[in-house]
Amino acid sequence: MKKIYLIELLRFLSSIGVILHHYEIFFFRFNELNNIKISDNFELLPLNHILKLFYIYGDYGVQMFWCISGFIISYIYLDRIKSNDAKKFFVNRFSRLYPLHFITLIFVALLQLLNLSVFNKFMIFENNDLYHFVLNILFISSWGLEKGMSFNQPIWSVSFELIVYILFFLTVLGFKKLNLIKLIVIYVLILLLNKSNFLYDQSALNILVSDQHNDIISCIQLFLSGMIIYRIYKLDNKFFLLVFSNLLLGISLIGNFKIFIFCPALIMAVIAIENYLSINNKSVKNILSTMGQITYSCYLIHFPVALIAIMSVKEK
Repeated sequence: MKKIYLIELLRFLSSIGVILHHYEIFFFRFNELNNIKISDNFELLPLNHILKLFYIYGDYGVQMFWCISGFIISYIYLDRIKSNDAKKFFVNRFSRLYPLHFITLIFVALLQLLNLSVFNKFMIFENNDLYHFVLNILFISSWGLEKGMSFNQPIWSVSFELIVYILFFLTVLGFKKLNLIKLIVIYVLILLLNKSNFLYDQSALNILVSDQHNDIISCIQLFLSGMIIYRIYKLDNKFFLLVFSNLLLGISLIGNFKIFIFCPALIMAVIAIENYLSINNKSVKNILSTMGQITYSCYLIHFPVALIAIMSVKEK
């Protein structure tokens, strides 16, 4: 299957954006070792004149992840998945996501126990008890059952994706063929339900409605956007893809920033650019492919690394 290399680059840059955004959160906002109000002193951050946008808006990388995930999962599975593929589909997802999650969870738990022993308190995230450990082990740490942030907290966005993977598989099986029109109709229906506040009024759905900006619904919308992008990509009209993506990019930047338009627009623009560039250099392909492959690792490892750095400073 042909790989779209600039998508791998976009995944990597999105992860770097999140890491840089978390840098100022972990080392300043949540770090009790200093009293700097970093939101008023961004010039103190390293290479601020180059990286300021990442420091401020890098958390949008999570939304970009969700949209890219929708495109990639559709690219691999949408036209190939069958009812008897459930085991293979979920084993593939589990084997890719869970091992590193488990390793970093155990590592962070040990670091927090060390913090508790040496400093008599946990660092950064406070809810590191047995209850939240079980939620993390089960990969459901952000499904509405939690009492706050815990352990390797950045995993929250991946925890949401597990719900979306289940919905993706069920939806694909529920329709004979998920064409572009059906996907747009599903997207519009979810958007209308969200805007009407219907989901907020259903107490039975509390587990799916986050108190933090209704993130699970956002995840579903952006994942669906990625699926729609895949269908547009399959139309195989390079000129339309380029023009349409640039039009949406312009709309997303006019007035208030519109992340739900910006993410799919940027992905389409990247795909359109690669269609015209035709990346053929083997070394470039390998570099871009590697950047995409280490994205998940960077995302999960960056908090333990930050925790070690903060602990080292505190010990001094």
